[in-house]
Amino acid sequence: MFSTLRNKFQTVQEGISASIRGLTVVENPKQKKTGNIRNVNYNAGADILHRFQLQWNELHELAEENAGKAQEADKLIGTIYEKLEQEWKNITCLNSTLAYIPKINNAIQDLMDQIGTLQEMFEEVEGAIYQLENLNEMLDLQSRQLDHRFQLALYKEKKLAELNVIKAKLADDHIERVSKYELKQQKMMKERRETFDEAFKEELREYKATGSISIYFYFRIASDTTRAFIG
Repeated sequence: MFSTLRNKFQTVQEGISASIRGLTVVENPKQKKTGNIRNVNYNAGADILHRFQLQWNELHELAEENAGKAQEADKLIGTIYEKLEQEWKNITCLNSTLAYIPKINNAIQDLMDQIGTLQEMFEEVEGAIYQLENLNEMLDLQSRQLDHRFQLALYKEKKLAELNVIKAKLADDHIERVSKYELKQQKMMKERRETFDEAFKEELREYKATGSISIYFYFRIASDTTRAFIG
C-alpha cells in the first residue's frame, strides 16, 4: 500500500517537472518571435517551480503523515485482526461446546437417574440399618431378660435352699418344743394325778371318818379339770 502511494507521488512529481520543462521550452520561442523583452517575467518559472516545490513538500509531509497513520492503522488493523481471530476461535470453541450440550444434558440426566437410584438404595440401606438396630436392641433385651431370668432362678434356688434350711430348723425347733411341751404336760398331768390321788385319798379318809363329802372337794376337782383343759 505504501509503495503504491509513493509511486503515485513520483508520478505527480514527474508530471510537474514535465510541465515546468514545457513552460520553459514555450517561453524561449516567444522571446525569439516577439523580441519584446519588457513584458516578459523571467521569474515566473521560478515562482511556479517554487509553488510546485511547496506543494510537493506539503504532499511529501502529508504522505509521511499518512504513512505514519497508515502504520498506526496497520497496527490497529493487525490488533483488530488478532482480536477477531481470537473471537473467531472463541466462537468456534463455543459452537463446539454448544454442539456437546445435548450430550452433556444426556449425561446429566443419566447422572440424575443414577443419583435417584443411589438415593433409593440409601433409603433401603437406612431402613435395613434401622431394622438391624431394632433387632440388636431386641436381642440385647432378650439377652438381658435371659440373664435376669437366670439370676432370678439362681436367687430362687438360693432362697429355696435357705427356706428349706429354715423349714428344717423350724421343724426341728417345733419338734423340740412339742417334745418339751409334751414332757411338760406329762409332768403336769402326773403331778395333777398325784395331787388328785392325794386329795381323793384324803377325802376318802374324811368320808370314812365323817361319812360325808364336802362341797369344797367338788369345786377343787372342777377347777383342776378346767386348768388341765386350758393348759
